[in-house]
Amino acid sequence: MKNKAFTIVEIVLVIVIFGIIISIAKFYYKDNLFLKGVEQILNDIKYVRYLSLLQDNFKSKEFDNAKREWFKAKWQIYFIKSKSATNNELTYTIFLDKNGDGNANLGKSNQNIDREIAVNILNSKKLMNSGQSGVINKDDIKATKRFNIEKTYGITKVEFLGSCKGATRIVFDDLSRIYGPLKNSKNLYDKNIFIKNEKCILKFTSIENKNMYIIIDNATGYAYIDDFKK
Repeated sequence: MKNKAFTIVEIVLVIVIFGIIISIAKFYYKDNLFLKGVEQILNDIKYVRYLSLLQDNFKSKEFDNAKREWFKAKWQIYFIKSKSATNNELTYTIFLDKNGDGNANLGKSNQNIDREIAVNILNSKKLMNSGQSGVINKDDIKATKRFNIEKTYGITKVEFLGSCKGATRIVFDDLSRIYGPLKNSKNLYDKNIFIKNEKCILKFTSIENKNMYIIIDNATGYAYIDDFKK
């Protein structure tokens, strides 16, 4: 019995089917990658909230002048695009603003006594930062690539809406309420966001121009993903 060879039509049909399967797989992969990135950010927001609950923030001895008020020292997750450090790609960092200047300082001593960036909980030799102008180079051994969410997950934009509209960071006080300790804060209470009725909303946009949202309750810090919000 002779072997039957494939016809050109059958070969073309197989190629077309494989092409369709690969296209569908790529579509789901990109969608899942976007979701994975937003889930990572959600988990890190929860981690910042946890750190804020552990913080004993009244440490007046750490501040050596009037510009370094203790009530500005809060744990926060800060989204930024650094032109020189990460080619203007969207990244974020987690840090405790010890000196109240709004920046994530790396520290100048071997012991990192004055370091503000959080240690990566998955690798204690790395920091929760993927590179930031004037702070840490993206190729530094202590930098962590996953915090570059544009390069890693295809997240190209984050927009702050609702009670935190126009912000670039989520900050929690020691009761896990949303707080806004900007550099021009005058006292402990003038930047409280938790008194507002509407929730804080983070809108994330993917490279395919799809959107997902993280909703944060002002008074409790409870956060969750909403991918259906209009």
